[in-house]
Amino acid sequence: MNRLAGRDPELALKLARRAERRFRRSDAECEIQIADTWDKFLQITNDVSRKRPYAVIVFGGDGSVRLAASRVARNKGLLGIVPCGRFNNIFRSLYGHADPDKALEIIRSPHQMQIDAGLANGNFFLGSLITGLVPIMLKNLGADKPPRLAMTWGKMAGRAADETMPQTATMKVDAYTFQAQPLILHIHLLSDLMSLRFAPVAAPDDGHLVLVYDRDGTRDIVSHYIRDLKKQHYQYQNGIQMLRGQRVTITPAAGRTWLMDGDKIEFAGEEIGIEILHRIVRVFTDVPRKEE
Repeated sequence: MNRLAGRDPELALKLARRAERRFRRSDAECEIQIADTWDKFLQITNDVSRKRPYAVIVFGGDGSVRLAASRVARNKGLLGIVPCGRFNNIFRSLYGHADPDKALEIIRSPHQMQIDAGLANGNFFLGSLITGLVPIMLKNLGADKPPRLAMTWGKMAGRAADETMPQTATMKVDAYTFQAQPLILHIHLLSDLMSLRFAPVAAPDDGHLVLVYDRDGTRDIVSHYIRDLKKQHYQYQNGIQMLRGQRVTITPAAGRTWLMDGDKIEFAGEEIGIEILHRIVRVFTDVPRKEE
């Protein structure tokens, strides 16, 4: 459990205790470990990984899930997620609304599925790697709650666009190479970001990345796009593009603010290479899968 996650840490602890009682009633051994710092959470995930348990349940947000998944995948373990972060994009993409009670039921399910992960210059991620407009939106939002109205989302995107300087990027998706000056530049393995469905075609286990970008860095286009996402109008046209592939490269990487599953990351080289690790992470699911 990561007490640094965005939700009330006391709520996360109550959820962990509830899960512990349910497992023990089923004669399953379990152990709760609590991290008060990021370094402590990293130590716990490393120690747990070496013990090779049947499953690791993460009570935290997207960054916590990403780190735990990178360790669990090495040993082909099983990952459970109880959403205790701010946006919980990974949980939302896989299971829908971030409901902790629903999550506690899912981790008791006998069913599981295998999902993809990504590597960006060797850095493991599960949900998204983004730059441009959205990191500015997150910075401006601060600790406030996301707006409820689509119009307010559009205005927030417009303000962020005014603060974002479009930079020419050379991108390659599989064998297709092109240039753009985007305000929005995202690589998605999963669909959701900031509780919005940026990449509705992103499937967790199809072996493909989804690149979402705008061509010309036009303020009104990206503002309307964000507004329409809140309305759940998925119209990828009028300057917004979405491409699927198995490998993406982006140049240059420098001079941009990058977020990987919500956490800031810096890239030393000029080029970022992103590739798929197909069905490398096992997670609980409440729906029987064909591979079972």
